[in-house]
Amino acid sequence: MSLSEQNLPEFRLPADWQGISELFPVQKESIWLNYCGTTPISSFASSVMADYFDEYSRYGIFAPRYSEPKIKVILRNYLAEILSCSPDSIGLVHNTSEGMNLYSHSISLPKGTRILVIENEYPSNVYPWEHWKEKGVGLGFVSVGDTPDEFLRNLEDEAKKGDVSLLSLSPVHWCTGMPLDLKKISSICEKYSIKLILDGSQAVGHIPVPLNEVKVEFAAFAAWKWLLGPLGLGVIYLSPEVPKDFRILFKGQASVKNDGSYFPYRDEWKPPADQFEQSTSNFNDWIYFFASLRMLSTIGFTKTRERIYEVSNLMSDMLRGLGFRLDRDVFPDVKTGIIAVNGFQSGKEFNPEAIQAFLRSKNIYAAVRLGRLRLAPHIPVTESHISRLESVLKEYLK
Repeated sequence: MSLSEQNLPEFRLPADWQGISELFPVQKESIWLNYCGTTPISSFASSVMADYFDEYSRYGIFAPRYSEPKIKVILRNYLAEILSCSPDSIGLVHNTSEGMNLYSHSISLPKGTRILVIENEYPSNVYPWEHWKEKGVGLGFVSVGDTPDEFLRNLEDEAKKGDVSLLSLSPVHWCTGMPLDLKKISSICEKYSIKLILDGSQAVGHIPVPLNEVKVEFAAFAAWKWLLGPLGLGVIYLSPEVPKDFRILFKGQASVKNDGSYFPYRDEWKPPADQFEQSTSNFNDWIYFFASLRMLSTIGFTKTRERIYEVSNLMSDMLRGLGFRLDRDVFPDVKTGIIAVNGFQSGKEFNPEAIQAFLRSKNIYAAVRLGRLRLAPHIPVTESHISRLESVLKEYLK
C-alpha cells in the first residue's frame, strides 16, 4: 500500500470467488452478463462512497482523507500499473468520445492521407475522426475478418497503399469479442509510419495492454466496463513521445500550471496528459473508481483477467453443449471474456432478440450486437450462475 492510500478504506479479500460475487448485490436476484457494456456497483464501492460523503458533509472540499490531488495520484498509479506506463501519461475525462475528440481536433495530419478504423467499430471511435474529411483527409474502414491473423493481413494490405497516416482501433471487437494482436499491429504501423491510436474500452482490464511494449500515441477508454468503474468517467493515455509543445484545441481553467491561482491569467500550459482535464471534474466518480481499482488491485489485475477467461470458457462450453455456435470457435487459441453467440450448430433459425427477451424475463441480462447474442461475464459471475443460465436456456429451447 502506498503512503497516499493510508487511512483510506481497505478492501478485505473474501476467501473465494463466491465471496467476491456476494459483493455485487445485482448477482443475488439476477445474473448480469453485460460487463463489457456497463457494470453495476459493488457493495465495497458503495461503502467507500458513503464514507467519502460522510467526510465531505463535515469538511467540504477540505475532507482530510479524500483530497483531490491524493485521489488523482492513486488513480494514476493504478492505471499506470495496468497499462505498464508512466502515471504522468494518464489523464481523466468523461468518456471515450470526449478524449478522442480532444485528441483528434488537436493534431495535424497530411492532406491526401487516410485515417483507418475497423469495420463495425463503435461510434466513439468513428465520429471523432469525421471532421478530417472536410480537411482533405479520408476516413476508411479495414475489414476485421474472422480471425486475428486475417485482420493483420487486411491491415497490411491497406498499409501498403502508402497513404494511411493514422489507425484508430479497438484491440477487442465490441460485438464479436475477438482480440487483436497489439504487438503485431504496432509493428505494422511502425513499418509504414502510421500513428496508432486505441479505443481501449473493451480491452483495458480485459486483455493485457502493455504500452511499454507497443508504440501507441494516444488511447482513450471508459471506466465503467472491465474496470468496474462509474458511468461518465473515462481515461486517456498520451505517449511521452508526443512533442512537449502539444496543445489540445480548447483551453480551460485547469489547462494551465498553478490553476488554483486565478490571477494573473496564465499562458504556461500543463504537461500534455493533464491538459485533457480542463476544469472541475466529477470527484464523486473519482472516489467510486478508486474503490473499484483498489478492489481489483487487491484481488490482482492479472488474477482478475484469468478468472474472467475461466468463467467465460465454462460458459462457452455450456453453450456449445446446448447446440449454440460461437464466434470464438474460429479463434480458439486467443483469450477473451466476451462470448458472441451467432447461431445454432444445426443451422436452424436463430433469433438473438427473442433469446435476449426470454433471458430478461428471468432476470438475466445480456445484449444483442451485430446479430449476435453477446454475453460478457466478470468476476461476480460464478459457476452457479452458469448453471442457472443453462437451465433457463434449456427452458427456452424446449
